[in-house]
Amino acid sequence: MKLSKMLCPLKVLIYIGTLSFFFNGCGLNNHNVTIESIPIEIPKYWSTSIHSNDSLIGDWHSIFDDPDFENFIILFKKNSIDLQTIVHDKKIAYYGSLIKQPSLFPTINSNARIDTNMQNLAGFGFADSFLENSEDQGNSAIINFGSTNVSFGINFQWEVDIWGNLLNTRKASLKDYESINYNLNYLGFSLLVRASQIYFAAVEASLQLKLAEESYISFVEISNFVKTRYEKGVKSSLDYRLSQSTVSNSKIVLENRKIQLKNINRKIETMLGLYPTGNFIKTYNLPNYFSDIDTGIPADLLLRRPDIKALFLNAESAGLKLAEAKRNRLPKISLSGNVGTSSNSLEDMFNIDHGVWNLGANLLTPIFNGSTLSNNVNLQKINKEKAKKDLIRGLLKAFSEVEEILDYDNSLNIQIQAINHAVEESRDVLSLSKQRYDKGLLPLDFVLNSQASYNNIRSQKLSLTNKNIENRLSLILAIGGDLIPNKKD
Repeated sequence: MKLSKMLCPLKVLIYIGTLSFFFNGCGLNNHNVTIESIPIEIPKYWSTSIHSNDSLIGDWHSIFDDPDFENFIILFKKNSIDLQTIVHDKKIAYYGSLIKQPSLFPTINSNARIDTNMQNLAGFGFADSFLENSEDQGNSAIINFGSTNVSFGINFQWEVDIWGNLLNTRKASLKDYESINYNLNYLGFSLLVRASQIYFAAVEASLQLKLAEESYISFVEISNFVKTRYEKGVKSSLDYRLSQSTVSNSKIVLENRKIQLKNINRKIETMLGLYPTGNFIKTYNLPNYFSDIDTGIPADLLLRRPDIKALFLNAESAGLKLAEAKRNRLPKISLSGNVGTSSNSLEDMFNIDHGVWNLGANLLTPIFNGSTLSNNVNLQKINKEKAKKDLIRGLLKAFSEVEEILDYDNSLNIQIQAINHAVEESRDVLSLSKQRYDKGLLPLDFVLNSQASYNNIRSQKLSLTNKNIENRLSLILAIGGDLIPNKKD
């Protein structure tokens, strides 16, 4: 057999492949979802502005200017079991996507086979009289014969994607994977931000504990002062007992603060894969000032947040699946065949003169299938509309999150200014009340109330400071984390 005859099926495959590519190029539509196609009137600027200053900071975690916090971020990225799980989930999604993708090219397998058999005429039912000299030769008169067949071939199967069905399926699968990947990225970033919020909650708890210790000491000092006056007969037993009661109450607060700090520390240690001793953070400082970030314009949200990108990809994937469902109603062509050699000798297995080949074509045209194909088209239409609604809902929710956080940010700035003023005034009130009590001009309960008020206001200041940090972290999460320094013209 000549080589040209062996290449004949290859020529047929190249011709059909070229024809399939031509039809694919003509038949595919653009299923990309753009900002302009979203029926939402997106404003040019956020309706709520954020307080700004002249500092320019790039990385989101750098705005706190806290080396201890930076070390915590590094440790969390390295040891977090949740983050490591997300990495595995991303790999699972990747390989799952590759497995689900249909092949646009033929499936090719090689096959090598050798068959040897031995037969005799007795096995075919011939009578003994048929055999010559059977009486004289006995069993030696049985005639045996055998054969050997050696073959080698390459088999292929190919569904010709004339209408682009498989290509649409492949693109939809890729977009589904990208959507999962974006969602996992956002989940990982969300875990990092939430861990940061817990970290600063532990820092606040440590400062609250320190404040409770100072409060306890201050009430003990007042109680000792009253005790000295009581023993001299200057103050009544009522004042002494009242001061002792206040000391006991402050001790209860102190113990609660200790438990609160240990519980948050154990939560952090668990996140970091450490044994929960409750001693991770003992005492640090909350940043009272950090530079602002540029929230950009609302449309930037579409380019920053991975979960929003995932919603866009879901809508595009739904469009591709709808196109695939429509084209499944068209005829399908599949090819199968093999090319190789067949011989009764192992030495001739790779000799092209012993070459064999066959090529088969199958045309499948849907005629009646119980409305399965049309129902699938209707289903994909609904899925496409649902994906668009999910995208719109996700966008509106994201815009609402940012606006709410910006509103709260402005409110917290006002509250912090007010609490700073309240701390100064309450400190002066406490100082004056002690002086006037010593002169007998005020009762003891006024002094104790002034002390309690001063401690509570300082505690509120710590809480507001941490809420400001927590809100800033929420803003970073809401706008996607790719932050640009806030620049001044």
